[in-house]
This record gives sequence, C-alpha cells and structure tokens, in this order.
Amino acid sequence: MKMRKVLILTETIGGNGHFQAARSLSQGLSRVEPELRAEIWCGMHLVSRQLEQLTRAVYLNTLQYAPALWGAAYSREGEISDRFRTSLGKLLSRRLQESLEEMQPDVVVCTHAFCLSALGVIKERMGDRFRLGAAITDFDVNGFWVHPEVDFFLVAHEDVAKKLRRRFGVPDEAIHRTGIPIDPEFSKPQPPKSVLRRMLGLEPDRFTILLMGGGIGLGPIEECMVHFRRMLPAHQLVVVTGKNRSLYERLRQQFGGDSSIHLHGFVESMVHFMHAADIIVTKPGGLTSSEALACGLPIFICRPIPGQEERNSRFLMRKRVALRQDEPAEMARQIRALMENRERLREMSRRARELGRPDSSLAGARVIQEHLLTKSRPV
Repeated sequence: MKMRKVLILTETIGGNGHFQAARSLSQGLSRVEPELRAEIWCGMHLVSRQLEQLTRAVYLNTLQYAPALWGAAYSREGEISDRFRTSLGKLLSRRLQESLEEMQPDVVVCTHAFCLSALGVIKERMGDRFRLGAAITDFDVNGFWVHPEVDFFLVAHEDVAKKLRRRFGVPDEAIHRTGIPIDPEFSKPQPPKSVLRRMLGLEPDRFTILLMGGGIGLGPIEECMVHFRRMLPAHQLVVVTGKNRSLYERLRQQFGGDSSIHLHGFVESMVHFMHAADIIVTKPGGLTSSEALACGLPIFICRPIPGQEERNSRFLMRKRVALRQDEPAEMARQIRALMENRERLREMSRRARELGRPDSSLAGARVIQEHLLTKSRPV
C-alpha cells in the first residue's frame, strides 16, 4: 500500500508564527495518523533564496520604519489580492511544481498565503492530484488566502468563517473552525502555577507578567520594562525576546542585576511559561494570542502592527479577553489596577479559556486525515 503523504508549506519571512503553525500541524498529524509521512517546506526558500531574503528585508524594514505603509497596503488587500495571486502564483509555481511532482503529496496545506496562489496554479495544471488546504493564522482573513482551488480552510473562529462565506463566497462545508494550530502540548493538563514557577526558577507566589514581542522581538519591550519596574514593585517579570539577539544583549546589560526580571531569548515551547504567568503583554500575533487563550491568559496589547495585528486586536478586545494600551506607563497603571481587582482578572481568564482551542492542531490534523481518506476513495 502506498504511503500517504502530506506537505505543509510555510514561510519564516514575518517571524516564527507561520512556521510554528506548520510544525504544530505536523505534530498533530503524527498523533492522529502515525503512519503518515508529513514534510514541512518553506516555499520561497525552495524557489529562490535571494527572493526570500529580499522579501524578508523589505517586510521587516517596513514594519520597523514605516508601519503605516504596511497598514495602508493591508487595508487595500481587496484591490491587490487578485494581482498578487496571478503574478506571484505564476512566478513561484514553475519551481514548486517540479518538487511537488517528485514528492507526490496527497494533501498540501499552506500556513502562509505567499505560496498558496502558486499551489492553486499547480493544482489547476495537475488536476485532482492533491487536495489543497489553507490554515489561516490570524483572527481575520484577507483575499490573499482565497483561491478557487482551495478545498478546505482551517480557521480560528466563526467570525473568520462568516467573512469567508459572505465576502469571498466560500461554501460553509469547506470551512473548519479548528482554531489556529498551536503545539499539541497545550492540550495536556498542566501542574499548578506555583509548581511551574519553581520549575522555571521563579518565586511561586508572586504576581507574574510575561512580556513578549513575538518571534522577532518587536514592540516597546524596553519601555515596558522600565515602567513596570518602577510602578509594579510587587510583580516578577518574565521577558522573552525571541530571535532578537541584539535586544536580548541590550536588556541583559540594562536589567541583568534585577532579581525580579527573568530574561530569555528564543524559547522552543511556550506552554510552561504561559501557564506560569498571570497576564501576558505582547504583540497580538495569531499564534501567540492563540497560545495565551489556550492557557486562559488575559492579554495586554501594546502598539500592534497595522494590518493583521490591528484586526487581531479588535477581535480580542471585542471578545473581552484583551486590553489595549499603547503607552507603557499607562499600561503599568492598568496592570496595577487589575492586580488589585482579582475578580476581573479571573473573569478575563475564564473568557480566554472559553475562546481558546488547546486542541487546535489535533482538530486540524483530523480535517487533513478526512481529506486523505477522500483522496484515496475512487471518484
């Protein structure tokens, strides 16, 4: 019997979230379908490393120096998504098709929109040789994710499903409310916070704030640390700088002598850190937010990136699991008020847990499994 194969196509251009979603789906598949062969490819890296490097540099520089420009482009996605799909899809499809013909996957799932259009073009050429899925990694959806050749969508919430149906005409049977894929470890029971804090070298009974800037360490982390240390003397602060090594070194030199500050670079798995914390201060990326919700962790948002993070912010605040404050000093005051109002903190935590999907990667894997079975049935 031919071994069934799944290809998960992703990118690392905008940080680590899309790749983490791909890896989580792969881990979910290994639990649901152990005999399956699943591979993760970074599409642009496979097609052209020069193009990948150029795209990454343009994206990161735009976020750092002209975020409003990125937001303006994102707000016009309806005007440019057709061109994006057509031009980029044709450009990338030539190289990708050779690799796909060699691997011959039964199902291909994209956790980044960049190569989704190319897969659509390839699927049109190759016929019904594979099923194509899109795992949307935010709490909103734009036209870049939509292609007529996509067979199924994995989405965070009913709000995303509703937009796919109403704005883009996607049939409801193609949409699966699985949640954004996160590490299957989030679906396992965890020890009490005091036990986890001891494991992480923290004081077991002290109010704990987790401060992050996503996989690439963006946002006013340093400003927040200055104001938190001055205005929240009763807390302990866990700071994760991701792959931003220069930020880590700068913070280590400035705050290294403070025993209430625990500094980390890139962390392989966030499950213990999030379950150990009382609140998280972060950029509202889809993966980080989904992990926090799975742990019942109230979210404080500071200066989200215009575009997808602004939309994520609106969703999270509408669901009353997050507060937004773009001035770190004022945020410190709001956190202090929340520390003094434990009932409100518990209510935010309850709503977050109700909204969270700790089993999202397993749910996504089961959808893929069903398409594997459909693919193997005679037409």
